[in-house]
Amino acid sequence: MKRLLLLAAVLATPLLRQPAAAQPAPAIRSDIPALRFVPLQRLPRAPAMRGADLCRHLLSAPRTEAGRQVAAAGWAVTREAKLGPYDVVSFVGAIEPGTSGSCRLGDGNLGIFRAGGLVAIAYAPTAGAAAIGTLRPFGADALRLWDGDFLSQPVADLRLGAGDGLTIQPLAAEEPVCGGSAMVPNIYGRPIDQARAMLLRHGWTPAPPAGPREGNDPRVTELVRRGLPEVEDCSGTGFGFCGFTYRGTAGTLNVTTVGDNDVPAVAGYDAICR
Repeated sequence: MKRLLLLAAVLATPLLRQPAAAQPAPAIRSDIPALRFVPLQRLPRAPAMRGADLCRHLLSAPRTEAGRQVAAAGWAVTREAKLGPYDVVSFVGAIEPGTSGSCRLGDGNLGIFRAGGLVAIAYAPTAGAAAIGTLRPFGADALRLWDGDFLSQPVADLRLGAGDGLTIQPLAAEEPVCGGSAMVPNIYGRPIDQARAMLLRHGWTPAPPAGPREGNDPRVTELVRRGLPEVEDCSGTGFGFCGFTYRGTAGTLNVTTVGDNDVPAVAGYDAICR
């Protein structure tokens, strides 16, 4: 809340009127009500931060002039990426260490820089699931925005459009993997049985282990009984992760679920290409 008030004050100050030599603001729009996208030419100072030492694995040393500007203002950089003519930096102002090496990243922002100057910023004006934690490349003309929760999940896509315009959009219905030779549907948060059906329609076939599994994990046994023989194993502690394997013409897809529900929900996936 402190960071939001600080940002609101910066947005309101008349010093932010664009000088003649400043970069023109790009055409920007957010189609996600929980994320605000505004022109901005000056970063506010970050609030005092604790817990960064225990969460260094989620932070990034600045590599670009844009990232160095963010760090100089006291924010913790989580990721930098190029999108068309822009340098895009995700950064946070609050860090909370959790269990099992997890961390919650708060007061998150997305800075859009061009030719070394800040031109826009995206942030969540109220606390919630859409808060920005980090970013990852997504195809040739987009970046995927992830929240900063202990178990990070994607919340939106930042897309480059005509005239170098930028739009924050809902998650794409599918993701190209393995150089575009295969597609993975948006299965995040779906119960694994629903995700399985979606994957089948996209050419991913369940791949049960070739030999007998080690041990006698009751969760694995129950998932197999429920018609999910592709389950590999499950963790008995922490977030209760389970792993599932699927194969397609492009390679192998490893899907991870979270939670101890009878049918757990998808937390993420990783494509291993041929």
